[in-house]
Amino acid sequence: MAEQYFTARPQSEQYSKEISSRLAGSDYVFETGNGVFSKNRMDYGSKVLVETFIQHAQVKPMHQVLELGSGYGPIAIIMGHLFPEAHITGVEVNERAWELAQRNAIKNQVRNIIWELADATTWQSEKRYQFVLTNPPIRAGKAVIQAFVQQAYRHLDVEGELWVVIQKKQGAPSMEKFMDATFGNVTLVDKDKGYWILKSAKTA
Repeated sequence: MAEQYFTARPQSEQYSKEISSRLAGSDYVFETGNGVFSKNRMDYGSKVLVETFIQHAQVKPMHQVLELGSGYGPIAIIMGHLFPEAHITGVEVNERAWELAQRNAIKNQVRNIIWELADATTWQSEKRYQFVLTNPPIRAGKAVIQAFVQQAYRHLDVEGELWVVIQKKQGAPSMEKFMDATFGNVTLVDKDKGYWILKSAKTA
């Protein structure tokens, strides 16, 4: 079986390349490489998630924003740039992607991010977050992506929100049902080229 992007320590030959992306009126440059998710371009689903989130979410100064499965950092870095007074945390199991994310934050002059090298399904924090975002690793299997939802529920503050992007053909209807069962609510915020943006809020 080919090495997957959610491998903790990729063994594939390492090389780096730069890609660029423009979102919300700003340009970003990311270093990527072999063994990481979406190495040739920022994933379209991630773009839809960011664009929908910034249109609808109300991020305030000092809010805590968590990304589960942050890869080489594009979502967290864009969040950090757009919300410089918020506190961003990115959790990533892939050591190579985690290292790239730290370099990419410096490259894009974003300084309000903490990068955690850890398995998002078991990672623990004493903080409580107002927002959790994730583009979950579909290829890791249903149990893993459902564990991302459960982890979000555990780490969210009351009234905090989980935002998920997932393609319809890769299980969006099933994810919608699971989020509803976990949180007691779910909203289909947007659809774009088969990608669904789902939101659940943690109630008291």
